[in-house]
Amino acid sequence: MKAALFSITYWGPTSYFARVLQYDHLVLEAKESFIKQTYRNRTYVDGPNGALMLNLSVNHQSSRQIDLITLNQSENWAQKHWQALQTSYGSSPFFDAISADLEALYQKPYQRLWDLNIETLHLVFKWLRIQPQLTYSEDWQAERSGLDDFRNEFHPKKKLVKSLPYYPQVFEHKGGFKENLSILDLICNEGPAAFDYLKQL
Repeated sequence: MKAALFSITYWGPTSYFARVLQYDHLVLEAKESFIKQTYRNRTYVDGPNGALMLNLSVNHQSSRQIDLITLNQSENWAQKHWQALQTSYGSSPFFDAISADLEALYQKPYQRLWDLNIETLHLVFKWLRIQPQLTYSEDWQAERSGLDDFRNEFHPKKKLVKSLPYYPQVFEHKGGFKENLSILDLICNEGPAAFDYLKQL
């Protein structure tokens, strides 16, 4: 069984899930310190005016450990993000197929970033029809033997080694194809074909 270590993401990018599909066993890093300006609390979706960042505000006075850090409820993030996704993908071919799951997620009272991100991960697995084994790290280790380590592989400011193939997007007529957006972009536009797209990467 192939195993790898990943950080959690909020609707991680296409490149993240392409890597995830290469492994049978995913170990999620639960004990690292929260890192700002990463996919741990932000995602990028297609919008009418270009790529749109959806950011989750966290309480910086709470524990810095990733599985304990709490969401800032004063931001009303759930309603804002749900509305943004409806605007971005309401006219996409497969939004209706996943919209009930999305709406239910944004109606839940999540307190911790970890819980929300784990739920988004399970939804993506459901939509892609995959069932990898999931475990969580029990302590922090800078290096873990026996595991491929991708905790620092994916970052919004890190350029991709190679370009990703084209697929149709809602607003490509305005700004062209935008690569490596949130996995939601791929699923809303490609539906069941999203799995095959990821496997070819």
